[in-house]
Amino acid sequence: MGGLELLVLSVALGTDLFSVAIPIGMNRVRLRIILRAAVVFAVFHILMILGGYHLGHWMGHVVEHFGSYHSDCPVLLMENWASILGSLVLAGLGIHMIRESAAVTQPGGNKHHPLKGPALVVLAASVSVDALAAGFSLGMMDVDLLKLSTILGAVIFIIAILGLGLGRRAGRYLGGKSGLIGGTVLVALGIHVLWQVLT
Repeated sequence: MGGLELLVLSVALGTDLFSVAIPIGMNRVRLRIILRAAVVFAVFHILMILGGYHLGHWMGHVVEHFGSYHSDCPVLLMENWASILGSLVLAGLGIHMIRESAAVTQPGGNKHHPLKGPALVVLAASVSVDALAAGFSLGMMDVDLLKLSTILGAVIFIIAILGLGLGRRAGRYLGGKSGLIGGTVLVALGIHVLWQVLT
């Protein structure tokens, strides 16, 4: 695959992240936290696609060894599993954000953004799991892994900053309701993804 094809693939893999980053950014997180989260998102995407690539490469050797015809079934199963897991994580994170937003309105309530600790790791894994299925497919092709990792990492980093930054700006105008709105959007997004998979 050429550089342009890898760029298009990277942008496609980053669309889910962008749609999730905007409502999360409404928590009005600091720029330093946005940069750190963008790095984590990029690293997870790279690890997932490389893991999927090596798994697909190994599967290709097995298929070739047994002389079987290649089937898209493993890829479809992986994509469905990834979508279901991702939708549940998004809905769960949205519910968490709504609860945190409600807690802020209570006396002594503290608002916590979801871009730190275990929450960031779970979020990064859920939005990058599609890269696992993409890497599985790429494992059957001739791909420059260094070029793939560089392009994917750079694109995901930029998309994360744009999405979180846009959400941060929106959060300034929405004030205290930003967490509630962002959480509701994430829950709706999770339900939508799950509905598409099940139907």
